[in-house]
Amino acid sequence: MAQQSSLTILVIDDDPSIVSALSRLLQRDGHTVETADNGQQALERLREHPYDLILCDLRMPDLDGPAFYDILTRQSPSMCPRIIFLTGDTLNLESQAFLERSGRLWMPKPFNAAEVRRIIAQVMRMR
Repeated sequence: MAQQSSLTILVIDDDPSIVSALSRLLQRDGHTVETADNGQQALERLREHPYDLILCDLRMPDLDGPAFYDILTRQSPSMCPRIIFLTGDTLNLESQAFLERSGRLWMPKPFNAAEVRRIIAQVMRMR
């Protein structure tokens, strides 16, 4: 797969091992990565500067992925096509319904480097 240009990516997840793995992979690929533990922290980061892409977990404390996305649709609708959801909760009907309703791409946890790179490339082509 051809190397993409460098992106600024926000990773939103409350699992330190997921954040660490994604950050290492994305930085190794030449991207700039910032992180947030939940949707509230992510909204604060978005007020500071824009991102090319957001990787967001569905289930987090304080402000989860669906609530974060709801706020994002009102405050920064241009960012919505740049979000990829992450979830280990693929069997939950509520999660399935949200993912279908949002129309955003998503990755099930656990994932591998090839899957991450493929879905990022797919989102960037759609922009």
